[in-house]
Amino acid sequence: MIGTGDDGFDEEPQRGFAADYSNNAHTDLQAIVLLTYRYRCALTGAQFERPVLHLHADLDVVAIQPREQGGPLAIANYLPMLASLTAPFREGLITIEDDFRISVPHPDLLDRDMLAALRASLALPDDPLFRPGVQFLAHHRRYALGR
Repeated sequence: MIGTGDDGFDEEPQRGFAADYSNNAHTDLQAIVLLTYRYRCALTGAQFERPVLHLHADLDVVAIQPREQGGPLAIANYLPMLASLTAPFREGLITIEDDFRISVPHPDLLDRDMLAALRASLALPDDPLFRPGVQFLAHHRRYALGR
């Protein structure tokens, strides 16, 4: 990323990336997660067309256990979701139980339309190997709800 130095050419790490992983590894992981979930939002089930490039205009690929908290670059640690749901998920307004049920601890804090769009449980990949790891879900609940 272009930095904010006096000459505009300083480099700074991209948010959410550990310094020891290349952007290509993360971009490739995002593409695999999107493909694994068939370009669906895991929280709403909304289906989208395959993007022209790796990144998707409508879907974010979000770490369940962030890298800076020890989360791995693994499909089971990432969920595709509508960009509008990323912040509520990260802030713990949306959590996921070990049986993949979606939980909203404080429904009054979510927009009514957003709340209505959520499924009762995650839209999951067909292959159980790529489903969210319960250890990552537990981490998210602990940290998100413990703030």
